[in-house]
Amino acid sequence: MVGMQGKPQFRNPKNWRLRASVLLEPFGRGGPAILIDTSPDLREQALRYFPKKPRLDAILLTHTHADHLHGLDDIRPFNFFQKHALPLYAEPQFLEEVKVKFSYIFRGYYEGGGIPQLELCGVRDRPFRLEACSEPRLKQLEVIPLPVQHGKSSVLGFRVGKIAYVTDCSYIPETTIKKMLGLEVLILDCLRPKPHTTHLHIEQALEYAHRIGARKTVFTHMSWEIEYEAFKKSLPRGMIPAHDGLRLKIET
Repeated sequence: MVGMQGKPQFRNPKNWRLRASVLLEPFGRGGPAILIDTSPDLREQALRYFPKKPRLDAILLTHTHADHLHGLDDIRPFNFFQKHALPLYAEPQFLEEVKVKFSYIFRGYYEGGGIPQLELCGVRDRPFRLEACSEPRLKQLEVIPLPVQHGKSSVLGFRVGKIAYVTDCSYIPETTIKKMLGLEVLILDCLRPKPHTTHLHIEQALEYAHRIGARKTVFTHMSWEIEYEAFKKSLPRGMIPAHDGLRLKIET
């Protein structure tokens, strides 16, 4: 771990980061929950940070890169305890990639251990409701897809109420910026100090954060090149770096 000034920073636990993901609980802690991305660290994240009586009602998938998808098998305990399939919402092309990368889930028979029970739900660039959810309150919740560029690829962020989650992006179109006006919280990609071909670097992330103007902006998907305390001290009021286990309460 190297600090913003080039000094080693190993001791601060906020510099040791699991892969990016977020759990939304629109009706309060312990209520119906929406997970954005199933990172390879999902099991550890759930054991550390989910409520004492964990539940999961829907999954939103930004894209199918390994660091955002490859924990998908670890939704099985939620299937076992809740006794129903979980809806997975993503663009149709990403759902097809899920079928390839996790082909065993979709075969007619799989011996031993069980498989994740999923209901695949395709979404387009327009608002949608979580109608495949078994939780009635979530069926009425509107989700707004936020198309962004991740290098040469098009991926999604999501807005739910007054919070937006946009990770893995290098460019945000003007039409998407307009969809994020009036936010309480923006969670935004910020990989490192220097420019990168597929992610926002610090200067770009700050520029977008100012343009979008959320009441609070949280920077995520940070690499080892960003030292937590130094970055935090450098940020203007209303902007903070994320850390594992961060909880935010948002007034709706």
